[in-house]
Amino acid sequence: MAYDPTIYDGAAAHYRHGRPPYSPQLESLLAEELHLDGGGRLLDVGCGPGVLTIRLAHLFQEAVGLDPDAAMLAEAHRAAAERRITNARWVQAVAEDLPHAASGPYRLVTFGQSFHWTDEPRVAEAVYDMLEPFGALA
Repeated sequence: MAYDPTIYDGAAAHYRHGRPPYSPQLESLLAEELHLDGGGRLLDVGCGPGVLTIRLAHLFQEAVGLDPDAAMLAEAHRAAAERRITNARWVQAVAEDLPHAASGPYRLVTFGQSFHWTDEPRVAEAVYDMLEPFGALA
C-alpha cells in the first residue's frame, strides 16, 4: 500500500490529544522485560505526533521517531520541547525506507499503532536486522 500524504492533513494537533492512551504500566513493563537502563536506542516507527516516542524517551540514550508526515513530526517536536525531552530526534520517512532512513542498532523498535500501514514482511525483516542483540520489537 502506497503512502497517501493527504491522509492526515490538518490532523496532527488533534491526533496528539485524541488517540486512546497507552497503558499506564507500559513503561514499567518494557523496562522490566527488556532490562532498560537508560542506554541504547529506541526507534518508534509511524510515531505520528510522538506520543509513544516521548513517553519512552527517558528509558533510552536516544529516541528516534520516524513518520512520513511533516506536520505530525512538527507536532512531535513541539511536544518534546514542552516536556523538555532532549534525547529525541525526528526523521521524515516511510517505514519501507528502513534501514537507510534511521540506521540501527536499536534496543527497542515500536510500532505503536502503525505496523498495519506498512509492507509488513519487508518492514519486519528490515527492523529485525536493525535490532541489537537481545533487542525487541513491540
